[in-house]
Amino acid sequence: MSVSTVLSTTATVLYYVCWPIIIILRLLLAALTFIAAPILHVAHYLTYGVLWPIRQLAKLETLYIYFGVAALVGILTGAVLHYSINFIVRTLGIDRVTEERGRTLSSYRAEKSERQAQKTRQTLPKVGLKPMRLDAGLKEDYSDWLKQDKGFSTKGLLSTTILEEEDSSEAGF
Repeated sequence: MSVSTVLSTTATVLYYVCWPIIIILRLLLAALTFIAAPILHVAHYLTYGVLWPIRQLAKLETLYIYFGVAALVGILTGAVLHYSINFIVRTLGIDRVTEERGRTLSSYRAEKSERQAQKTRQTLPKVGLKPMRLDAGLKEDYSDWLKQDKGFSTKGLLSTTILEEEDSSEAGF
């Protein structure tokens, strides 16, 4: 017997021995696909929905490549400028000297408040003079005048608007 006949015979025997197992497995697979068809259908649409943003991003591929390259060029240009300026400053010896600034905001405010305090001290009456006191009679006489509106109301734009008078003539011009 030759090797080819032995192999041929062995393959034929194995085929007929495994054939019932293969048939049973094919029937089980057909039944499982029939039962799982709705689940597979739903899973297909779920994966379609989940992958939708990625498909939309793929449409913008040229834009994000463009912006990515622009960002890299900007970063490289900034780095080159930074290091070249630092090199020039160091070689020419023109480092920044910490100069004392003139006035700071807090010193300006302190000077301003001091000037205002000095102004108020100058306008105050002398120490020997006493301020005039209102007696009860004067208060009663002028109480109506103090309470009345002096025309300076802060009601907004209506208080400053000049209203036109209506025309009293019957001609209506």
